[in-house]
Amino acid sequence: MVALVATACGREEPAVAAAEAQTPTTQAAAVPSTTLPVVTSTSLSPSPATATTTTTRAPRPPIVLGFAGDTSFTHDLHARDPLGDITAEVSAADLMFVNLETTVAEADVGTRVDKTYTFKSPPESVHLLVDAGIDAVQLANNHTLDFRRPAILRTLELLDDSAVVNAGAGADPEAAYAPAYLDVNGWTIGLVALSRVPCDWSASGENTRPEVAWTCDPFVVEGIAAVQEAELNADLVIVMVHWGIELDHCPQAYQRDLADTWVRVGADLIIGGHPHVLQGVERLGDAWLVNSTGNFAFPSARQASARSALFEFTVAEDGIALRAIPVRITSGRPAPATGDDGASILSDLSRWSFGLDFDDAGNAVPSDEVGACG
Repeated sequence: MVALVATACGREEPAVAAAEAQTPTTQAAAVPSTTLPVVTSTSLSPSPATATTTTTRAPRPPIVLGFAGDTSFTHDLHARDPLGDITAEVSAADLMFVNLETTVAEADVGTRVDKTYTFKSPPESVHLLVDAGIDAVQLANNHTLDFRRPAILRTLELLDDSAVVNAGAGADPEAAYAPAYLDVNGWTIGLVALSRVPCDWSASGENTRPEVAWTCDPFVVEGIAAVQEAELNADLVIVMVHWGIELDHCPQAYQRDLADTWVRVGADLIIGGHPHVLQGVERLGDAWLVNSTGNFAFPSARQASARSALFEFTVAEDGIALRAIPVRITSGRPAPATGDDGASILSDLSRWSFGLDFDDAGNAVPSDEVGACG
C-alpha cells in the first residue's frame, strides 16, 4: 500500500439531481428482479470533468486495487494475528477492500437479534484492518444489524476514527446509500456498497431497516441512483454487493441482471460476496464482475469455504487487468495458497468463470470454454 488520501466525503454530499428526480429515498414501488428499470447510462460518454481534463493532463500512473472476501474477527480470531500471513499481499495494493461481515463494538453495545448466527468483533479489530493495509470496507450485508442500531453506529464511529473508508451503512438511508470516495495517485475511486440479503422483510416496499443500503426488489432504484452519483464524481466506480446463495459456486440470474444495469449507469468493477465460496468472474463490456470473493479472515471457513482468492485489478488509462492470488484459510487465518493447492484453486475459479481462464500466474485471460455455470 502506498501513501494515499482517503475520505468518505460522499456522506455529506447531496444526491445527484437526476437521481433525485427518478428515485424515492425511502420507499419505492416493487421492481421485479427479472424486469429492472430502464435507465439512461451516464457512462456511454465522458463526464464533463473527464472530457475537460483528458486532453490537458499527463497520463496517470496505473494503480492496483485489491479485493478480498468476508472478514470477521469473532470467536477470538482477533487475538490470533488473523492477517499476519497475508499482510504482504494485502498491503501491496494501492487500495485494499474487504467485506466486513461483522459489527465492531464493545461487548455491552447493542442488543443481539434473534437469529442463528450473529457477529460482533471487538473494537481492536479496526486496528487489525489498518495494520494489514486494508483501506476500505463494505458494511452492507446480512450481519450489519446483528446487534441493532447502536452497534452499527459504534462500528461507523470506530472505522471513521481510524480513517477506514466505509460504505453501505449509516444513520439513515441517505448516509447508507452515499458513495464513499478515495483518492490515490491522481485517481478518484467511488465506492458504493449494497446488500441483497436478507430481503424477506422488504415485500411491503417500506424501508424498516434504514441503516443499510439495500438492493432488494423494492429498493433497486436507490442503488442505481447511488451508482449514478458515484459515476459523476469519480474516475472509476466500484460496487460491492452482498448477494447469491450460500455455498453455491454458481450465481443467480438476478446477479447478472443487476450487474448489467449498474454497468450501464457507470460501474467499472462489481465485487460480490455472501456465498462464502468463490464464484466465477466475467467481463461485462469493459467492466469486470466478480460474483463472489468467498471468505477471507473468517473463523468458520472449512473445506470449500476455506479455498478463496485475493483479486488484484491493475487500473490504467487504457484498461483494467485482473490477477487472482489463491488463498487458503486455516483456523480462520488466510494465507497465500502455493503449489498444487494454489493451482487447484485457480483451476476451479476458471471452471466457474464465464469466458475467462486463470493462467498459472493467476492472470485472467479470455477463453472459449463453457464454464460449469453455463
